[in-house]
Amino acid sequence: CFRSGHLWPDHPCSTPSACLRVLCTMADGEETSSAVGEQPKCFDRYALTLYCMFPLTQLAAASTTAVAAMVLSGPRLRAAFLAYLVWAWCLDNSPQRGGFGLFWRLGITHRLRGAFVWRWAARYFPVSMKPTASLPASAGPYIFVCHPHGIFGISPMTHFGTDATDFTNAFPDVPVHLLGHSAIFRIPFFREWCLAHGHGSVDRKTCLTLLQKGHSIALAPGGAKESLECKPRTMRLILANRKGFAKLALRTGAALVPVLAFGENELYSTVQFEPGTLSRRIQEALQRRLGFALPLFCGRKWLPLLPKRRPVSTVVGAPLRPPPGAGAPPAGGFAVEPAQEVVAEFHKQYCQALQELFDAHKAAHGAADMQLEIV
Repeated sequence: CFRSGHLWPDHPCSTPSACLRVLCTMADGEETSSAVGEQPKCFDRYALTLYCMFPLTQLAAASTTAVAAMVLSGPRLRAAFLAYLVWAWCLDNSPQRGGFGLFWRLGITHRLRGAFVWRWAARYFPVSMKPTASLPASAGPYIFVCHPHGIFGISPMTHFGTDATDFTNAFPDVPVHLLGHSAIFRIPFFREWCLAHGHGSVDRKTCLTLLQKGHSIALAPGGAKESLECKPRTMRLILANRKGFAKLALRTGAALVPVLAFGENELYSTVQFEPGTLSRRIQEALQRRLGFALPLFCGRKWLPLLPKRRPVSTVVGAPLRPPPGAGAPPAGGFAVEPAQEVVAEFHKQYCQALQELFDAHKAAHGAADMQLEIV
């Protein structure tokens, strides 16, 4: 319309506000429709909801509140805040129990996870889930193994941290806990928000405790290191030497469920450094030191920390059960530590099942030319 020097009534840029929306959308590299009457979306309730509910937004609010409590408050409030930190960091074991037990029993966690704001936030992309097999509660618990990690792990947070994509309807009576790095649960106030939604720390004790209770867990074995491999139009997974989840399944008898998110790596543009370069060594050193990686990425150009508006389609595969006798824990305890050879073989079977799942669904999600790389 700018090149032709004129506007016509039905054109998407026929009004200044519509033109602004088109420019915002084009700035993100998103396709706009030229069909009459179709308005490209940039600012709507789904976008606004995502901006408010995005973890970084909540993290910034929690951090600001914590700093204000220490710097701007009086002696009494400051003493109360210090007492809270002692309780949160030294006494409270809720992260090892998968959230606040009272919230689970009263149904508060279920209501929080099913809140409409999470559904609106998921429709921003949109994020969708496609189960390929039934997961009866009587055959659980399950270990949902999520790939890829991406920059922030939008797919696992949406499917297993909330009920935005109707997880409870797809898999009735299967309680699931999204597990993350323990550093998350050292952030004042933000930790309570995560615990209220039934999240937990991804350590051995937590996994064993939850699986023993018959609760399922969701984790991303690639972790923070895999975020350094996040690149659009690729599926590069840090998995070859990540066998802890396979050992966990063998020891508890839980079934492994591969979960693949097509589009997760497309949510951010990234800058990749070759292995061995100084920049890459600095990133890896920080990842080992801090527990989380610092990749260089950009989402929306006008607000780089927020993800682009790209569809994310998650495929939930069929459960892979441990071989007979490998996961039969005695009453009140767990099976003996499995042999390394058994763990390696079961891990190999999982990788094969993951490859088959990827090959079966990549064409339907616009990734026919993409290859699954396991490193």
